[in-house]
Amino acid sequence: MIENLGTKLMKTENFEMALDEVVWLITLLANQSILIHNLKNQDKRELLTEETVELLTSPLELAAYKDAIMEAMFKGTKRNVESEDDLKNTTAE
Repeated sequence: MIENLGTKLMKTENFEMALDEVVWLITLLANQSILIHNLKNQDKRELLTEETVELLTSPLELAAYKDAIMEAMFKGTKRNVESEDDLKNTTAE
């Protein structure tokens, strides 16, 4: 599901669907730290649900998170591509 997240967030015409994806991702990321805690400690903590995350955030916050997630995804996939001409010019100098 996560491999298609960027496409879903960019292409969705339905804002509510995009927010559902953001809530899912926030819940997934938040639960990672809880799962690690539960692995290392005797006092087990309850995992967050998507419903809980929705209750604890406002639609305005979720829209801002959507933008932040998209920016992070773009930065994470940015590549520096060098052409063969660039490499030849560097070695010729």
